[in-house]
Amino acid sequence: MKVLIIAAHGSRKAESAREVAALTEKISLKSGACFDRVDHGFLQFSEPLLPGVIDNAVALGATQIVIFPFFISAGSHILTDIPELVAESGKTYPGVEFTVTRHLGAAASVEDVILGEVNRHLGGGEG
Repeated sequence: MKVLIIAAHGSRKAESAREVAALTEKISLKSGACFDRVDHGFLQFSEPLLPGVIDNAVALGATQIVIFPFFISAGSHILTDIPELVAESGKTYPGVEFTVTRHLGAAASVEDVILGEVNRHLGGGEG
């Protein structure tokens, strides 16, 4: 089973967690046959925490887990925390293939998304 996990920072504000959950649902609907399951997990402040989401995915039969870091820049969560968590998970679940993608801020065409939103706001359509 192939699982995509959207890894976000987490916030003390419940609305932030709801936004990530809603985004995860949209991605799940659009991912089609690419993934059997799409989940989200947080590094701190919000539930569900990423380690528990990984444990749950494995318990449900995941054999491949792709983690997308939903972060704008490469701070300590990108450079240290997520890689360490994935390395530890790989030791705990040696039969599961773990992949971490580039974070959102490093994704190809993120500048097009930003300019598209700015142009839409200014009434210029899709840029």
